[in-house]
Amino acid sequence: MGLVEVMAAVFSGSVALFAAGIDALSDTVTSLVVLAGLRISKRPADRGHPYGHAQAETLASLILAIVLFFAGLRVAFLAAEKFQSGATPVVSLELLLVTIAAIAVSGRLARYKITTGRKTHSMAVIADGYHTLTDAVSAAAVLGGLVFVGIGHLWADSLVALGISVLIVYWSLGILRNSVGVIMEASPGKEVMDKISHTCSNVPGVISCHSYRARRVGSRIYADVHIKVDPKITVEKSHAIATMVERRLKARIADLTSVVVHVEPAEGREVGKKR
Repeated sequence: MGLVEVMAAVFSGSVALFAAGIDALSDTVTSLVVLAGLRISKRPADRGHPYGHAQAETLASLILAIVLFFAGLRVAFLAAEKFQSGATPVVSLELLLVTIAAIAVSGRLARYKITTGRKTHSMAVIADGYHTLTDAVSAAAVLGGLVFVGIGHLWADSLVALGISVLIVYWSLGILRNSVGVIMEASPGKEVMDKISHTCSNVPGVISCHSYRARRVGSRIYADVHIKVDPKITVEKSHAIATMVERRLKARIADLTSVVVHVEPAEGREVGKKR
């Protein structure tokens, strides 16, 4: 669809439609990057990558953000250049139909990607979905701009193109922020952390839970927790409690892939309080 928009823009002289077409074409490229990242992220751990390849998904999101950012700047430059030259597009029925088709196709594809990303908790797929959503929004803005040009507001095409560039840059910065957060091992959020604490504390045999932490690795979550148990129980019993903690956490927290449970002996007063 992006190629069709670019070709229509060349024939009509619409910089806004050209901007929307460039956005759509970059969406195709970044979708391929995301697919490659997802494929690599599913590779099993090996000697060189003992924790797996999940960060490949984050790297794909980062590349997507950078591509989007520079595409947005390029569109802004074209809009300013077109505005200074005073050139205006030739509005036709065919041009309007191309734009309407772009809205329908991009909107449906964006909805599918975002829904799939949320179901699989894939940050890269969700980001790619929002990128596709900008294609639909861009096409809708182009349609409005062409209508205004048709009734005599010749500046509308360049203004719409500039607005599209701002939208592209805005989305790119959002994706960039999320990707950098994952690379910097940011917390998966208060809801996840509260669930870790609550789940651990309610496992039979756990006297207390402390020093728990978690981080995102691609679309997955890795965590480690410290639990205190009765110092008088056997090592076998302690191990069974730790295993139960791990299983319950994985069952109750989506995308929790790895949990390291560190067992410590509780102090006498803590044992008494628990009982």
